[in-house]
Amino acid sequence: MTGTRPALPDATDDSFLSEALNEANTYRAQHHAPPLALDAQLVEYAKTRAMSRSQYEGLSAGHADLREGTGENIFWGGSSDPTPNTAAEAVTSWYDEIADYDWDNPPGEPAKTGHFSQLVWKDTIRVGAARVAGQGSEYFETYIVFVFESPGNVGGEYPHNVLPA
Repeated sequence: MTGTRPALPDATDDSFLSEALNEANTYRAQHHAPPLALDAQLVEYAKTRAMSRSQYEGLSAGHADLREGTGENIFWGGSSDPTPNTAAEAVTSWYDEIADYDWDNPPGEPAKTGHFSQLVWKDTIRVGAARVAGQGSEYFETYIVFVFESPGNVGGEYPHNVLPA
């Protein structure tokens, strides 16, 4: 799958990675999930994913070509401000899907809650995160990608892996 425009430049640094891990683990702790470990190989994979996603407008690339055995959350932000979006903004936007999570019949509508449930999925133990940012076709754009192993959102496993706060 080849994009329609050049990839945005890598904007992943140690500060971003630290914030990404801290934010994710803060929310995970609220749901009795063990802390994620940042995995260097998954960080590199997340960078390739973020760059490839940015070759398409908005979120149109979706999760195409995601490798087997990996979960993924993608965030896109567009603004007239050249400052890249933060890991905290991405993680909070994913977590906010909790409002649509159906605790009585999990997950409810997966398209509305999949980022949330992947974020707090108890059996997921490793994460990689990356950010690309720069001038897109109309806005300054930021793509933030988290890749997770083992992946979450496995049918029939929600009650064991997505615990109430």
